[in-house]
Amino acid sequence: MRRLLVIPARQGSKRIKNKNIKIFCGKPIIAYSLKLAKECKIFDTIHISTDSIKIKKIVEKYGPKVEFLRPKKISGDYTPIISVLRYVYDYYKKKKIFFDEIWSLSACSPLLKKIDLIRASRLLRNNKKRIVLSITEYSTPIEWAFKINKKNYLEPIKKSSYKLRSQDIPKKYHDAGAFVGIPVNFFSKKKFDFDKYYIGNIIDKDRVIDIDNISDWKIAEAMYKKI
Repeated sequence: MRRLLVIPARQGSKRIKNKNIKIFCGKPIIAYSLKLAKECKIFDTIHISTDSIKIKKIVEKYGPKVEFLRPKKISGDYTPIISVLRYVYDYYKKKKIFFDEIWSLSACSPLLKKIDLIRASRLLRNNKKRIVLSITEYSTPIEWAFKINKKNYLEPIKKSSYKLRSQDIPKKYHDAGAFVGIPVNFFSKKKFDFDKYYIGNIIDKDRVIDIDNISDWKIAEAMYKKI
């Protein structure tokens, strides 16, 4: 079983400047993902997909050499991860280097443990026609959600659902934003519907945070120190 891991790390993050290489508890945050990827010992090739010479130089102090840079045409804010993965996959395919699975790991997941990736790899190995996605449980039932309407009044997302008891509501999960593993046969298709193929690998809620702003960053650092 040969696995390719891609860690996307483009420049140009807007809400947190230089997010992928910003210092997190003493090291660039991407260094934690690089260390994790190496320690779990399940990936044959680790590629950091970046369009930045600066990021490339920093990454190579902590991890493998960056063989090639990502083209600007797939480095925009709206570029889907699948386009990045496909580009890397095609690069190695042209060099006649083949893989059974293509993985993506977030550059900003310092709370992950190697067992998370190892368990996910076993799950994918046993479900070869599925795509394994890191997920975590919602802290609060989504049935209790409200929205603010045009009159600035609260309006339940679903009528009376907020009255349900939490113990009567099935658990719901969301994308943890940490990693995804895809069998290579999916890359032979031009398009496919991800939603039909997902299988979830659950990450504990106390090790998941979406780092979107400086407040999230500080919370993540506090969580990391506690762990």
